[in-house]
Amino acid sequence: MEKYHTLKMKKFILKTTLLLCGIGVLFNTVQAQQIPVMEFYHGATCPHCHREKAWFPELRKLYPDVQIKEYEVWLNAGNKAIFQKRLAELNTTSSGVPTNIINDEVIVGFDPERILDAFERHFGPPANPESTIEIPKENDGWKKYLNSSWPMMSFMLGILDGFNPCAMWTLLILIGFLLSMEDKKKRWLIGLIFVGSSAVIYFGALLAYLLGFSQIAAFATGTIMNWIFHIVGITAIGTGIFAFKSGLQGKGIDCDIRDGKSKKNFKDKLQNILAKEKMLVIIISIIGLAFSVNMIELLCSFAIPTAFTATLVKLDISFAQQILALLIYDIAYILDDILVLFIALWTLNLKVFSPKIVNISHLIGGIILAILGAFLIFDPSFLGEILS
Repeated sequence: MEKYHTLKMKKFILKTTLLLCGIGVLFNTVQAQQIPVMEFYHGATCPHCHREKAWFPELRKLYPDVQIKEYEVWLNAGNKAIFQKRLAELNTTSSGVPTNIINDEVIVGFDPERILDAFERHFGPPANPESTIEIPKENDGWKKYLNSSWPMMSFMLGILDGFNPCAMWTLLILIGFLLSMEDKKKRWLIGLIFVGSSAVIYFGALLAYLLGFSQIAAFATGTIMNWIFHIVGITAIGTGIFAFKSGLQGKGIDCDIRDGKSKKNFKDKLQNILAKEKMLVIIISIIGLAFSVNMIELLCSFAIPTAFTATLVKLDISFAQQILALLIYDIAYILDDILVLFIALWTLNLKVFSPKIVNISHLIGGIILAILGAFLIFDPSFLGEILS
């Protein structure tokens, strides 16, 4: 009797094992036959999104039946809402593009190897395992240089902004007063504090511009954001044409914002500051003067920092890269002031700066600014591809 029960138990275990194996095989077969589906969330001007879309034919070599559901989320408010809802469902806060969702698995960024690995795990081995596909490299050769040109853009626009007539006029007036001072150390200290304060203050203004545009881009719908960038683009084109015209006319160092009375008041104020006996009072006053001068400078060249920071928001680069771009711009902006100050105080001569340099910078910068504005209006996707 005991042998009978033991034999019966063995048969039961064997049947159960075979049944479980059969279910497993059936499950794997159904999974392998499941139609591959991927949700692809992308931005209209995102260069990495364009690279991934160009790679889709390669993906279809391995998974011919793949269904790719595409959602453009930068310009389409409805798709942006779908994207945010899906992220909430999956308990993730990532909102970068491209974002790929494969069976609720989220892959942010264009990573062919991770995407293929997810496909094989969720949908089984590829239908054509022997097919060879090309995985695009990050960037190489001239293309790598072209696609990393935002530092060059930052430097060129910073140089253009630095040659602003209002800022240059102020600096030359300050140097004129400094050269009349007998104390050499005092001359250098006041001059360096003015230039250094200007750099710090202007970086703060650029950062405020960038954060402002970033917040607008985060909460505004695609259509509204498009119009904002169009307005910035039109302003940039107008300013570029005006700068180019100023270069042709050879206006040189002439601040149009300040009238004769304003210029006289500025000179009197600067003279009173430098006449004070306490150095601490002079330093505080010079920092305040640098602040007021840079606020006027922002009015004088409003379109340049505006177009620059708006373009940074458009580009598919990290926040750290955006901050680096601001630093490059700020260094280029203050570079001409540093050179003029050092040469003038070293040679004790105010005639160290040729107006021709200002005119040339207006010609070149005006062209760059107008081109940048045109891309912001007509083809921002190309702008994103060549600068990010």
